[in-house]
Amino acid sequence: FKFSDQQILTIMVLKEIKGLSLRGIVKELHSNESYRKFCKISDEVPSIETLSYRTSQMDFNALIQKVILLYELNTGHKAKDVAIDSTMVKPCKDHRAQLQRKQHKYTDKHASWTKTTKHQWEYGYKAHFSCDTETSLILKYSFATAKEHDSLHFKDLLDSISQSTYILLDSAYDSEEIYNTIFEKTSAIPIIDINPRRGSSKPSKKDDLNRWIMKNLRIKYALLYKDRWEIERVNANLKSTYFFSLEDVYYVPHRHYKQAVGLKLLVHNLVAFANISVGLPKNRKLETVTI
Repeated sequence: FKFSDQQILTIMVLKEIKGLSLRGIVKELHSNESYRKFCKISDEVPSIETLSYRTSQMDFNALIQKVILLYELNTGHKAKDVAIDSTMVKPCKDHRAQLQRKQHKYTDKHASWTKTTKHQWEYGYKAHFSCDTETSLILKYSFATAKEHDSLHFKDLLDSISQSTYILLDSAYDSEEIYNTIFEKTSAIPIIDINPRRGSSKPSKKDDLNRWIMKNLRIKYALLYKDRWEIERVNANLKSTYFFSLEDVYYVPHRHYKQAVGLKLLVHNLVAFANISVGLPKNRKLETVTI
């Protein structure tokens, strides 16, 4: 390869931080010497096709894990309270999805429809991810078509939360299987919001033992459960058109959506790490520095 993985990755991270398209970052690299120095390349610039292909071959979960490890080595911090959530990823604009539905002609055979928590139908994929609620760092992600329920991808993220102390989950994960999996495969205490469709959130004599314990844990750790809102804040940042625009990946070449999402999550971690390092408040909107 003419360009190393490090050079390609640096270019793609710079692209995300600056909010540029592939065409835009290539143009900037040709005209901006400081960008080329930052990416450690000479006057020769990788093409759009090279950037797209090389990025599609990267394992972003492995890269995310390297950032987490680097943070642990620098601070001694290990994720204690973790949460899991999902967010929509749309391969086309809403009006385009509705048109395809009416015509029964879908350009993306792997995307699907799902009903959101706002009782709206949306088309695309879902990114499922685990998050350290103290640092906002994303620990791992998985990617799937939208119609698959969140609980089906809990096991995809299990290894990233197995060493935590508490696992904070919303009512989408209210199931005996997930509860048992946490107790069998981790050393963590599951704090799961009770799904009202499965009955009252108050412990009852009618509950079996596991259900009774689940409800009591949710009541006992009600204050701690509020920390789960940190993942909602992270989710809002990821969806923000101001920065990540994770929800919309319309123009990703060859539909490499999983890698496009992975890149955005990696950049989120890098920016969050940098903010923490310079002492920015935890609840402050993610900032970037000018190159």
